[in-house]
Amino acid sequence: MGRWWKTNACERSAQWISLELDGELSQLEQAALARHRDGCARCRALSTEVASFTRLLREAPLLSSQRPVAVAGPRRARIKVARRAAASLAFAALVAAAVLGFVLPANTGQDQAVLSFQSVRQQQRFASMETRRLEPAVFVVPAPPVPSFAARVLV
Repeated sequence: MGRWWKTNACERSAQWISLELDGELSQLEQAALARHRDGCARCRALSTEVASFTRLLREAPLLSSQRPVAVAGPRRARIKVARRAAASLAFAALVAAAVLGFVLPANTGQDQAVLSFQSVRQQQRFASMETRRLEPAVFVVPAPPVPSFAARVLV
């Protein structure tokens, strides 16, 4: 693991010097960096060096290339990437075919539904039987038991 949370003041200042040149420091961080540079000669020298180098880079004229730049990756790497892509596509096609095979079953000319009826009469009979089974016409509510006093009388 890195130790980004345990930086000392000079390490933090070195990071902030670069950020300051890009205008990415808050006012609080700028004040802390200025205070540290006032007391640290090494960070003051680093700041001067980085600022001059950055200024040189930014003020230098842009160069244009005489020839187009073409970067070719190693042949082996390209072949490996192509093989992985082909294998991934083949696997995706296989999974898609399997999913479609389960979702869309082949139609054999017969109705594949779980509840397939041969006639409307058979469907109506099934519906009435299920209605009677699921929704009884009479609800039986048991009466509360009457307390018996016989046990107390025979004492």
